[in-house]
Amino acid sequence: MTILAYRRSDAGDWLTEIGEAEAPAILFVPALFEEMNRTRALTVAVMRGLATHGYRSLLVDLPGTGESERDLSGVGWSEWRHAVASLESATIATASLRGGCLLDDPASKPAWRFSPVVGGSLARDMHRAALAGGAENAGFPIAPDLLAALTEAKPASGEARTVRLVSDAHPADRRVDGPALWRRSEPGQSTQLAYLLVEDIASWAARCAA
Repeated sequence: MTILAYRRSDAGDWLTEIGEAEAPAILFVPALFEEMNRTRALTVAVMRGLATHGYRSLLVDLPGTGESERDLSGVGWSEWRHAVASLESATIATASLRGGCLLDDPASKPAWRFSPVVGGSLARDMHRAALAGGAENAGFPIAPDLLAALTEAKPASGEARTVRLVSDAHPADRRVDGPALWRRSEPGQSTQLAYLLVEDIASWAARCAA
């Protein structure tokens, strides 16, 4: 039976879980900060699609985000890394979006990445948003050490499949048509983009599990 649950992990972090209880699991690492909100519907749509391919998806609420009881101002970068690492052992692979690609570890688990970005780019985007809106760090109460670590962060090297939009000139294993939802002013969805990502992850995950 396909399940949709919101529960705590063994480490105490909240998870959204979609798929058959005994199906092979893929850990989703979300985009960061406001991009997380803008791509949430896309991420959940992809997770639902993967359930029809026989996969179970786990989407982690990083400490200080979502339903986490922690305040973001008291969270460090190492805690985000630990939250992801503590869940990787129970999965066959990770699927990360945008800034979430800074937190996966291809040396530990096969990694699939959608539109990976360096942390400095995210920090600059937040600074520009702050200048435009008058709120520091685009309204997110980020601890100085978290912001400093984000600014220097880059996706870990290793075997990773990278998918980007056709409008993105950075290196990629595949390019797909679709909107850059993380650039929109409000959360959005693209059924076509979700379908393309589901098909790519499903075929890639099958090769990883073989």
